[in-house]
Amino acid sequence: MSDVEVTHNESLHQYEAPVGGSMAVAQYERHGSEIVFFHTEVPRALRGRGVGTALIQRALDDARAENLTVVPMCSFVSHYIGQHTEFLPLVDPVYRARIETAASRR
Repeated sequence: MSDVEVTHNESLHQYEAPVGGSMAVAQYERHGSEIVFFHTEVPRALRGRGVGTALIQRALDDARAENLTVVPMCSFVSHYIGQHTEFLPLVDPVYRARIETAASRR
């Protein structure tokens, strides 16, 4: 679903994608130059439509633009990065090794 509009709600520390009356979110915390993604929620009705992918793509693009180190505590974010390895250089080295190991097992 390439037409998903994702917004960055800085006051709530989340990326949001409203679709058809439902809201998907990717929540984070900022600690200096780190951004810690700890939860992604895509309502059941929106799953399989690329909404979560659009959320994380936008969030990681923003992290890259701001030169932030990504700490993917959320399994969805970790899995996404494992499939889109162009984002690996953004990831904290400890988590990068875990993602690379998990990706090599697939």
